Amino acid sequence: MINWENVKWNESLVSKLHGDIYTYRDIYKGKHAIHFERAQQLIQKGEITDRYVKNTAMNVKVRTPYIVLNISKLVAETPAMLISRSIGKITSSLANDSEQNELINDDTDELIEGAEEGKSAEVNDVQNELIRQIEKNSKLQLEHFPNIVQHQVDGGLVGVPRADAKGLRIEFKSRDVYYPHEDDLGADLVYNRTFNEKDYLHVYRERIQGDDLKTSNMLFELEGEKLTPVSDEEARNMLGIKELSQEYKGRSRLFIQYWPNGKTFLDPLGVSCLDGHLAHQDEINWRLTRNALVFERNSTPRLAITSEIFSALEDAAVEQFGEAGRGFIDHEMLEVVTMDENGKSMEVIQVDVKNIGGVEWANELIKEMLIATRTSQKAIDFYSENNNASAVSGVAKFYDLFVSIAKAEQLQSEYVYFLKQLFESCLWLANHKDAAVLIEEPDIGLNNMVPVNQEELIEKYLPAYEAGAMSLETFVRKTNPNASEEWIQSEIERIEMEKQTIDSVSILSGPQTAGNLNDNRDLDGNIIEEEEG
Repeated sequence: MINWENVKWNESLVSKLHGDIYTYRDIYKGKHAIHFERAQQLIQKGEITDRYVKNTAMNVKVRTPYIVLNISKLVAETPAMLISRSIGKITSSLANDSEQNELINDDTDELIEGAEEGKSAEVNDVQNELIRQIEKNSKLQLEHFPNIVQHQVDGGLVGVPRADAKGLRIEFKSRDVYYPHEDDLGADLVYNRTFNEKDYLHVYRERIQGDDLKTSNMLFELEGEKLTPVSDEEARNMLGIKELSQEYKGRSRLFIQYWPNGKTFLDPLGVSCLDGHLAHQDEINWRLTRNALVFERNSTPRLAITSEIFSALEDAAVEQFGEAGRGFIDHEMLEVVTMDENGKSMEVIQVDVKNIGGVEWANELIKEMLIATRTSQKAIDFYSENNNASAVSGVAKFYDLFVSIAKAEQLQSEYVYFLKQLFESCLWLANHKDAAVLIEEPDIGLNNMVPVNQEELIEKYLPAYEAGAMSLETFVRKTNPNASEEWIQSEIERIEMEKQTIDSVSILSGPQTAGNLNDNRDLDGNIIEEEEG
């Protein structure tokens, strides 16, 4: 546990616990030149230019940029793209409890959105309504993709439940705010704050004491690297809270949840998905940039003329411009020139840039980096157009992306567990205010990671539904993963009503046959007599 009064707050303190997360963030954003030495040397020499590197020697004739093929971005975003689209509806794992609904409706409080004090909220399913509000207040549908990207780039993600004026919700934080206690009985979340144009450090602490959980808030004035404690009264006013400390009886686990990436005994807080792969990224950029330099220097067509022609043009330039024109030739004079004895006057020379080389090696490096990070090579198709691409089934897409999907499924299960723990903590806070709220880990529905059209979905799930192995509601949800809850319930009602519909012929004549559909008459209109049996 850190004694914040006795530490110096600086970047090295963060890096000591969390590693080179600032470097990995720059690499993900494409700011490579400020970290790769060879690029910096070329920029300093004025051979290439890069907008992220400032205060460097600049040559106005430099036209070649530093080429960045940001495979690191692809590595981080591929699992985020697959997982974020797979997270479906979050619902209660408990059956609807009419007694619980009555208790909440009879004694309405601020937990139910839109309820007025002293009035009934008339909620038909309290538990699902609370879960829906947590999801809505947290803006969870917008958070899945950035959550997983941040988790991949930093190597970890923090989640913490909140219950304040903004409602019951989950807040997600980047890894560098998290400082666990050495005995695993607590953790600190540290935030930079600004009040009245002054810098402060806000420390939120959770600590297990016996069978209870105690939370506390500390505020320090930040002067350079020095931390000076702020008085309790002043801290309460600045932070806008009534009490700096609070105790939760019977809570033996932290509200704060931390999700590490690639956790091991050596790296208990996890590592970035880019850890150990920056050399590949550097080499890819280097090869492409060197190719760009060669192209820039050799792709412009050049004219080759005989020495006699050059001398004649130089003399003409001296006549026109005086001695200042010596060594220069007027390109307009090339419109009328003499030929040599072989009938040649000039020749166009241009390097075939296809033979420069280096691109093939860059492609190999890309493949190696994708393999090392468990990213399917086909994932590049998400970001590029392939002239030979054709429509393929969801099954084919699955096998094309098998490596990435296998990685994503592992992360998906961890992320779902992470979300469930946070929802459970939110419901615990709600139960702390109102005992009618039940504490649970809700169910989180999962959709296909790979885009599949509705026809394929129906073909996939229809046999299970017809065999009775899948309910109607599950079938409708699976085949319409992007539909609203209102539409799903309406569709279920429509299908059930159609099942119960019986036409008038069936009512009068029993189950339909080829005969009674024709009113029991043959093709000539004669009545078909029933045989006595």
